[in-house]
Amino acid sequence: MLHATWKVGIDSGQRGTSAAMANMKANRVCGPAPLQSPSLAFRGAAEIQVIEVGDRLSFFALCLLGCSVVGWPVSSQELRPDLRPGIIGNDDRVRVDKQGPPWDAIGQVNISGYRTRGMCTGTLVAPNLVLTAAHCVMDEWKKVPHPLPHIHFLAGVRGTKHKGHSTAKCLRFVADYAYIPAPRSPGESLSSAAFTQDVIVIELKEKLAVEPAALAEGLAPQPGLELIQAAYSADRRYALSAHFECHLRLINSETGLWFTDCDSHPASSGGPFLVQVDDKMKIAATLSGGNRFTSVGVPLSLIH
Repeated sequence: MLHATWKVGIDSGQRGTSAAMANMKANRVCGPAPLQSPSLAFRGAAEIQVIEVGDRLSFFALCLLGCSVVGWPVSSQELRPDLRPGIIGNDDRVRVDKQGPPWDAIGQVNISGYRTRGMCTGTLVAPNLVLTAAHCVMDEWKKVPHPLPHIHFLAGVRGTKHKGHSTAKCLRFVADYAYIPAPRSPGESLSSAAFTQDVIVIELKEKLAVEPAALAEGLAPQPGLELIQAAYSADRRYALSAHFECHLRLINSETGLWFTDCDSHPASSGGPFLVQVDDKMKIAATLSGGNRFTSVGVPLSLIH
């Protein structure tokens, strides 16, 4: 399999983008070459609830809508059907009708194929590059990416209208990615470090005429940092929703993962965590998943 180094700042005009993501690799040649290496499969789509606390976590996995929602620490007594997956207390998400940056750059990542459907969220970080969660592009049964023509990105969706559309040309994910199977029963365990690699860049076939979202590089986050989590969730698929004024609660000292109190929902995976920097909203992390206790973000600092 061929690897290609990805650099993004040229097209986007954002100097910092290439510094944060320059070492991400392409897992597919930009063309018809098939994926060969079985080690480059991804964790499947699942809604997961953690029932033990620790570096090694036990999970209960429920597939839902082909969208991955990874769970966070809860007690075994709390294990019960989650009727509002990803909502922490009250549902604080609101509809976003604003247009322009960064809202137009946020869009739907959709999978459409023969007997296949998947829904996630992604953000345009260059005219032809979309940042999202790695599990969003994976066929959980075959353990390989979905065919490139089946991976769609629609920017700035508002009802039946959108700002731009393209399909995937290449898939690029972090160097040294190692496949970690999705746990499917309460007795299975998985290192929390596995989620640090749940991020991917989709290179699109065409450049979109949409201003890319800026990246909050060089950020020194601390618990209490105010966030905005935005996504095209499954229950509001044709309207952008956002939880304003949610916060970073904890940074895992070993993995660097963010644990937040931002509401999420199936199909929110890959959506951006935005921060205000010099009067401009910038991407600081992407959503890997969440449940009714917390949501988790993969910060830009983990992309290497």
